[in-house]
Amino acid sequence: MFKGWQDVDPARHPFDPDTALPGVREVVSSSAGSECSVALGLGERFGRWAYRALGSVDEHRHSGALIRELPAYSDDPEQLARRYTSVLLQWRTWLEDLAAAFASLAPAPDADADEIRKARARAVAPLVTLVVERTDAGELWLPACEDAIAWYLETTGMPAIEAEELADALVDSEFRSWVSPDAEAVGRVRSAIGAHDA
Repeated sequence: MFKGWQDVDPARHPFDPDTALPGVREVVSSSAGSECSVALGLGERFGRWAYRALGSVDEHRHSGALIRELPAYSDDPEQLARRYTSVLLQWRTWLEDLAAAFASLAPAPDADADEIRKARARAVAPLVTLVVERTDAGELWLPACEDAIAWYLETTGMPAIEAEELADALVDSEFRSWVSPDAEAVGRVRSAIGAHDA
């Protein structure tokens, strides 16, 4: 299920990192043991933003996932809790990094439609760079890029579904797994977003 920025925006979903490990311990102890049940438990315990955390994990060095470094897997409940806590905190940090980027790239509050289009176009390169730096443009980096662009567009007033469809179409057509996009590819995405109705 698609989740828009309002579902993961740190400003809408307060979180105290000190509550992470105790809360995750509760989730692990009450879950059925599967990652799906843990993901659901995280969402129920911490809010909708936490639900997607486990979907951003792949520990393979070149996976391109947002979260790749975790404590070693173990069946021990305490070690599992620490592992899932690491996932949760890394995911939250990523969302906070995105929120800071969105704020710095936001159009002025009184921007007209043309200024909003220009702001959206200007945001493409720094957002792509942010994702590439985090994922090393590995196999799975494209979904993270699609989310970053779609969520930014949503913060500028574009409806969430429209933003998702636009970002997905452009990223899928211009970018490739395992490849950091060149300036020309980024420029084409920038131009297409800048030409889209505000």
